[in-house]
Amino acid sequence: MRIVLPEVLPAPAWPPGVRTGTFEWDLAPRLHALLEHAHRHGTGSVPPYDAWLSAFTEDDEFDAELCFLVFAGESLVGAALCWTSAFVKDLVVHETWRGRGLGEALLRLVFQTFRARGAPTVELKTRTHNHRALRLYARVGMVPVDRISEP
Repeated sequence: MRIVLPEVLPAPAWPPGVRTGTFEWDLAPRLHALLEHAHRHGTGSVPPYDAWLSAFTEDDEFDAELCFLVFAGESLVGAALCWTSAFVKDLVVHETWRGRGLGEALLRLVFQTFRARGAPTVELKTRTHNHRALRLYARVGMVPVDRISEP
């Protein structure tokens, strides 16, 4: 999926009671747990913690400022993890927070950030059977650009 970033982007509309942050080392275990929880029904996979952390943070495209986290109180309830190439590596929202606009707000924050960095587009991959995600991506203006056969 891809969006060509327009000059003017809608601002994120955050649900009440949330705050945003970026990756910090002490949050890594909670972020990994959120990713595991969000992908437990087959929408993706996450390596064990140590392998995930080193692969994630040692990647050439890692930038902690591009790891957008959302908190409700002290709970980590959403994340958009992006690479410097304007690619959304992971977008997850805890199911207790789905349907409140959190995923859309995260994507709009991602789009604004990459627009400010001069990126012309933002891309991501999703599974073709993930209809909820496909509806979200279409709602924010993303369009399919390629299909890869799923195993």
